Amino acid sequence: MSYSYEIKDFDAGARIGLFKIGSRKLETPNLFPVVNPFQNPISPKEFYDHFKVQAIFTNAYIIYKNREKNPEIMQMGLHQHLNFPGIIATDSGGFQDYMYSGEIKLTPEEIEPFQEKIDSDCPVILDIPVQTTDSYEEAKKKVEITIQRAKDNILRRQRNDTAWFGPIHGSVYPDLLKISSQAMSKLDFGFYAIGGVVKTFIDYRFDLDIEILLNVRKWINPSKPLHMFGLGLPNFFSLAVACGADTFDSAAYILYAKDDRYFTYTGTKDIKDLTELPCNCPICSKYTASEIQKLPKEKRIEIIARHNLYHSFSEIRTIRQAIREGTLCDLVEQRVHMHPKFIKALKRSIDFPEYFDQLLNMNKIKGQKILSPFSFYRPHLRYFRKKIEKFKVPSSKSILLCLPELDLPSDKGLSFKYWKNKIKSNPQSEKIQQIIISNSLCMIPIELAEIYPAGQHEGEINLDYKEREKSILIEIFIKFLANQEKQFDSIKIFIPRIFINEYGDEEAFSPKTHLISYLKDAIDENFPETEIKIIQSLEEL
Repeated sequence: MSYSYEIKDFDAGARIGLFKIGSRKLETPNLFPVVNPFQNPISPKEFYDHFKVQAIFTNAYIIYKNREKNPEIMQMGLHQHLNFPGIIATDSGGFQDYMYSGEIKLTPEEIEPFQEKIDSDCPVILDIPVQTTDSYEEAKKKVEITIQRAKDNILRRQRNDTAWFGPIHGSVYPDLLKISSQAMSKLDFGFYAIGGVVKTFIDYRFDLDIEILLNVRKWINPSKPLHMFGLGLPNFFSLAVACGADTFDSAAYILYAKDDRYFTYTGTKDIKDLTELPCNCPICSKYTASEIQKLPKEKRIEIIARHNLYHSFSEIRTIRQAIREGTLCDLVEQRVHMHPKFIKALKRSIDFPEYFDQLLNMNKIKGQKILSPFSFYRPHLRYFRKKIEKFKVPSSKSILLCLPELDLPSDKGLSFKYWKNKIKSNPQSEKIQQIIISNSLCMIPIELAEIYPAGQHEGEINLDYKEREKSILIEIFIKFLANQEKQFDSIKIFIPRIFINEYGDEEAFSPKTHLISYLKDAIDENFPETEIKIIQSLEEL
């Protein structure tokens, strides 16, 4: 085996890794731009030298069908033909078969050995992609054929210096994704790759793409890179990476350019609609929007494609840096708000907490920014909530005092200094267990006020109309109380009328948006024998 993959870092559900095949290297997450094997407005050599692209995808099927050129390419090899020193991956024709519904007539025995003969570093077996419109029986048959072809491919291989792609299929059928993932995991492939998703990308069904990705992640061997065929929209990269995609390939940079579509951080724009270019890449520093609009068609395609490449790889580097910093969740929440379909996809990822819990990096202790309602489901916050429900209060405490988290995290709110002094001066202070009620963490025992992320989160979640989140928090609080085995003689819930905000100004407290106002009903329902009282002044303790 001439390839290796080493995980270097991780955050959310994403990994930074280093893939090596021979002397060639690919840092992940990363993008394989797709190039035509014969004619490109931007040469593969320029990809490598100027854009610092480490890997490209091209189409072995197109080469194979060109009977005039393919003998020459077999003789010189693909790297010399394309003049590209980096990693070259080749598609077998399965993509064309998928896009054109079975019109491609080719066998694995023809195209797979051919990919070895042209010196492809990372060939793809001839799979049969599952369509979203396939019946269950049709999809199952395609999955079974692809698995058998994968097994046959291993027996047929003549070279040991390649890293083959093993495609995963199943589309809208989770049990077929499981079967496909588990079968491929047992076989020697350098990459596992999720297929049959290009049309869903085109249709903006990103929620389905994320569901497929996270279902595959449940069952796939994590020691190899996981690829997604055809993912090319930069604004979707960060969410896909956060959900476990290590690499992807796409010709979007050039296909969009052919339609005058220009990549931006707020979505793709028609170049004709732009007066200003919201970018400072070499292309956008050299040309104005008006100048690009006036270029001849072929030149305009090249120029927009160059910008789209700069933008795509800028986003890849931004994602890798966010993983290193432990801020990938911040980046994802910023990017998805560019389109409602991205938001829908992020919402779908919430239903797969077990995957993100597996990759929780407790060495990353960056402050958690509450940027949107989705921040509630971040792995570090969820981990804290899971642990805190098991917190055991010292046996000397018989009064539970619930205090609201204010505009600053944990006990850092300016009113807390006054509140703490009032509690300390109370004759029963030794019996009082203080817990801070938080909309994002549920509750923070005062003893844990400084630990991560209790004292290191910023922003607030408004619980008004957030029934799902409210229910999760109340369930955790009830489990915490049950764990105390009726230790408390009484529970006091402090709901102040006003508090001092971080700027030193008085501010009205809004109980409707805060978890603390919902605790009494929950306690009454689950522990009717417990004495409970809402107080608005600590003098009432």
